[in-house]
Amino acid sequence: MTISRICRCAKAGGVLLFAASLSAWQADQVAGADKGKKADEKERPDLSALMGGPHLDAAAVERGRKIFVPGCGFCHGNDAHGKSGPDLVRSALVLHDSKGDTIGPVIRDGRPDRGMPAFASLSAEQIADISTFLHSRAADVSNRFAYKIGDLITGDPRKGAAFFSGEGHCNQCHSPSGDLAHVAGKYEPVELQRRMLYPAPNMIDLFLGRAVKPPAPTKVTVRLPSGQEVSGTLDHLDEFTVSLHDSSGWYRSFAREDVKVDIQDPRAAHEALLPKLTDDDMHNMLAYLETLK
Repeated sequence: MTISRICRCAKAGGVLLFAASLSAWQADQVAGADKGKKADEKERPDLSALMGGPHLDAAAVERGRKIFVPGCGFCHGNDAHGKSGPDLVRSALVLHDSKGDTIGPVIRDGRPDRGMPAFASLSAEQIADISTFLHSRAADVSNRFAYKIGDLITGDPRKGAAFFSGEGHCNQCHSPSGDLAHVAGKYEPVELQRRMLYPAPNMIDLFLGRAVKPPAPTKVTVRLPSGQEVSGTLDHLDEFTVSLHDSSGWYRSFAREDVKVDIQDPRAAHEALLPKLTDDDMHNMLAYLETLK
C-alpha cells in the first residue's frame, strides 16, 4: 500500500470517527435539552395564549368576566387595566398563571396589607375562569387586530362642527349633506378616525382584504411663460420636471424652471392639516362626524 493511499484511508477513518462522535454529541445535547425543558417547564410563563396558541374557551372567558367585573372591577378596573388596584393585564403573576395555580392563593387569602379582601368562597373552577378571562385580556392587548378600543368618542361635537367649518377649512372640500352624509353609519369610529386623518388606502386595508377604492388621480395645471395653461392628470413631478397626460390623452413634459405648477391633490389638505391638529381637535372632529348618521 502506498503512503498516499494510507494517508487517504487514515483521513477517511478520521472523518468517520469525527462524524460518529458529532452525532453522539448531538444526541446527548437533544436528550439533555428535552430533560432541561421538562424540568424548566413550570418556571417559564405560558405565552401561548399571547402568541395565538391554544384557543381560549369563550364560555370560560365570559364566566370569568361575570365574576371579575362585580367582584374585582372596582379596584382593578372592569377591563383589568387597573384603577385603585394594580394593572392585572401586565401582571407577571397573571402571566405565569395556569388555571389559577398562582393567582388562586392571592384571590382566596387576599392581601390585607394592600387593601385587597379575601374571596375564600370562590371555587377552583371559578378562579380558573377568572384566570382565563385575564389571559383573554392580555391576548387582546397583544394582538393589534383583536384589540378593542373603548371610549373613543370623548370630544365635543359642537366644537367639532365649528372646527369643520372654521379653522379646519374642511367644508371647502366636504359637505355633511353631500359626500359625508351618513358617514358614521358606514364606518366604525376607529375606522372613521383613521380615514379622517389618513384618507389614502394603506397596507392595513390590503392585509385585512378590505375593498379599497383607488384614489382619485391627482390633477395638475401647468402655466407656460406665454400665459397658456395645460391641465391634466399628473404623471410625474420632481425638482426638475413635471409631466402629465392632458384631456386628449397626450403625454406632456415641461422643465420646472420654465413653468408654474398648480397641484390639485385632494389629500394635500389632510396632509397639511395633520401636524396642526391638537388632540382636542381630533376628538371633537370625530365626535362631530359621529353625528352624521
